[in-house]
Amino acid sequence: MATISTPGHTATTGIKHSIYWRDTEAVEPGPPLDRDVRCDIGIIGGGYTGLWTAYFLKQADPSLDIHIVEMDYAGAGASGHADGFVTPTIGHSLAGLVHGFGTDRAKTAYAVVGRSMLELDRFCRKHDVDAELETTGYFSVAANDAQIRLLRRDVELAESIGAKNSLRLLDGDEARERIGSPAIHGAFKVGGALLNPHRLARGLARVVRNLGVHIHEQTMATSVTKENGRHVITTPGGRVVADKLVLGTDAYQHQFGGFKHGVKPVWSYAVVTDPLTDEQLSRVHWPEREGFVESRNFIIFGRFTKDNRLLFGGGPAPYFYGRDMSENRHMRRDQATAFLRGALTRYFPEWDDVRIAYSYGGCVGMTRDFVPHVGNTDDGVYHAYGYCGNGIALTHTAGKILRDLILGRDTTYTNLLFVNRKERRFPVEPVSWVGAKGLTALLSLQDRYPNLIRAQLV
Repeated sequence: MATISTPGHTATTGIKHSIYWRDTEAVEPGPPLDRDVRCDIGIIGGGYTGLWTAYFLKQADPSLDIHIVEMDYAGAGASGHADGFVTPTIGHSLAGLVHGFGTDRAKTAYAVVGRSMLELDRFCRKHDVDAELETTGYFSVAANDAQIRLLRRDVELAESIGAKNSLRLLDGDEARERIGSPAIHGAFKVGGALLNPHRLARGLARVVRNLGVHIHEQTMATSVTKENGRHVITTPGGRVVADKLVLGTDAYQHQFGGFKHGVKPVWSYAVVTDPLTDEQLSRVHWPEREGFVESRNFIIFGRFTKDNRLLFGGGPAPYFYGRDMSENRHMRRDQATAFLRGALTRYFPEWDDVRIAYSYGGCVGMTRDFVPHVGNTDDGVYHAYGYCGNGIALTHTAGKILRDLILGRDTTYTNLLFVNRKERRFPVEPVSWVGAKGLTALLSLQDRYPNLIRAQLV
């Protein structure tokens, strides 16, 4: 079997600049498309969005003929390099959603995504997908007094959308009984899970194939046109002619006509350590292994992997001019490695001798209003993108939305707040790049001096 790797620089640092998850399960990509095909549904993108859409369509109507084209292998993009937090978060934050759309609509959306979180666990058990899923939930934590205020606000907002009796703000001593970090001054528990995103994507692809969906890996869509009322996906090896077209490409969505200014790819970075020894594990009290997320604009998060490595991620999320997504140029970012090494030491000084084994980045899709967009155009193009780094549960929900839109159903899913709504567009370059730099500076300033800017910025 051939393993898929990304460009790395290991000679001088000893750190692998490739995505850790990819080393947990080898990948042998399936064959590319080598002929013309005619089908009911053509899907571009073999990540969670495309795979869940195909899965739910096949569940609803097994007779549908569905073809997926994927330029690399199923799960190679954001789906496979995510950090493995299964969260109810929609877009950037609960506060932004409630303030932007109101309590009632936010409540409905969070209830639906919460259902997806539960169904992910059931899916893995039903289909024997070993995604290393741990239903531990995670903690939203505060590292200073200003962040304590943010936690209180989020608890109140969560209660307003129906999370009564389930959230309790822990003080510093109580929080450190759950995660023994001197940096944690308060916390509350959030329902959710931790998993291996790469193994989930590969397992989902196997299930979808077994349902009769055709997945053409190593197949680049070079153009998308419409001929005689049907959508035509042209690839180097053949064409897919489909009655309906799904674009499930998230951070790559800007490469398709009509979506260029709807989504922006920003880079998210993570570091992963060597596996901790029993002696190293004994230094910190962390009995239930929950993950945690620090309450700030540029979040910092930490978690264990199945083999007892520490994964730390987050921090500044750069956008590179011209929507540059080159792994050759940006997979390795020494500033991100240093920042996350510092965060790890701040949270767990007892582990300052633990070696960083991996440091890497990958793109996530951000929209200008910081919520995802799911919907369809008048000419039968269906889409879902802009999960803002919180897509593991949301893509499951998006698959149901796209199923219902494609089948012409009017359901709770098709009426969610982020379905077929008018979106704000990003400006052209260089204005887009300048704006991203300015917003990053402002959000970083608020993270560093939270009492200076108290307004909700995003």
